[in-house]
Amino acid sequence: MVRSEVYRARKFQGKVDPDAIRSRFAALKGDMVEQTAQRQAELVSLEKDIKGIVEPQGVPTWQIPQYLNVGRQLWSLSGRFTGQTFVNEATLVAQKWVGRGLSKNIVNLILAYFGVSPLP
Repeated sequence: MVRSEVYRARKFQGKVDPDAIRSRFAALKGDMVEQTAQRQAELVSLEKDIKGIVEPQGVPTWQIPQYLNVGRQLWSLSGRFTGQTFVNEATLVAQKWVGRGLSKNIVNLILAYFGVSPLP
């Protein structure tokens, strides 16, 4: 069944009511702060590990953020996918970054960190 524009507009207005938004945020703030702190700690650890892989390879400083992006994207995928699906998605991300000019050998080291076979 298709909802009318009047119904949709009323529903939208209810969602953007400042008091409703304020109460939702107030109710969830503690959990949101806790989860954000946990994820940030995981990201810091990941970035230190990736830098530990990349820096000994003699990568120029200006390229390190791109390798960190590879690691971040693989980390994000690892939270959403498992098994062969994760391997397939991780391989696509790795191919994308190699296609953008990153070293295949270093990207393969990052893949190995996540337990994924290297690119051929």
